[in-house]
Amino acid sequence: MSKLNKIKKFEISSSPCHFTKRKYRGLSKRKTTEKWLKEVSKREGFEFKYFLTLSFYKAQTSVISQYIDNVHIKKVLIDFFYPNKKPINRIRFWFFVERHLDNHLHLHILMEGIDSIEWLSKRNRKIIISKRTILDIVHGNYSIEEVMIEAVTHHLQAYVLRLGTGKQGVDMRKIGDIKRRIQYVNKSLEGLDFNCWDHIDWENSDLEAMQTGSI
Repeated sequence: MSKLNKIKKFEISSSPCHFTKRKYRGLSKRKTTEKWLKEVSKREGFEFKYFLTLSFYKAQTSVISQYIDNVHIKKVLIDFFYPNKKPINRIRFWFFVERHLDNHLHLHILMEGIDSIEWLSKRNRKIIISKRTILDIVHGNYSIEEVMIEAVTHHLQAYVLRLGTGKQGVDMRKIGDIKRRIQYVNKSLEGLDFNCWDHIDWENSDLEAMQTGSI
């Protein structure tokens, strides 16, 4: 089945469920989606730790094209944390697409995390960090988590060519208030930026309940 057909399938079989359950009736499209995602996060035990924003210097304007790019972006992230064997219980992601005023797309990712000490001691991965960071580490002014965030940033810029190497390309930070993050990534639903729920990349997001229809 093609990616376009899969997307159409999700729209037909899954999206209307928001309006069939009594608890969703009377809510706006955005509020309904936010409520549902919060419930999924709690029920499926998601422990999102980081919020990433990727801005591309060669940005897509087609949502379908961005979905295809997201396949590679997800692989790059998974390969960073698990360069060899991929565990069954790997970290999980949610992908959200947002449109700029100039019609170009950028990407938001909610990502779970692994313990930074475990990452540093057990993962056989070469990393790139700046000399300034090395100096801060020597002086005890840098945490292992900050090293990991910088390493992820450089790794993405090295393997996702559309990002380039500018400081605006990758913004990775701690998740903060998960409810606020979910509200933020769904703000597109208040405009006419996308059809239906196209701002959510269902296929690359770890939303098994949505993809199997067991909601």
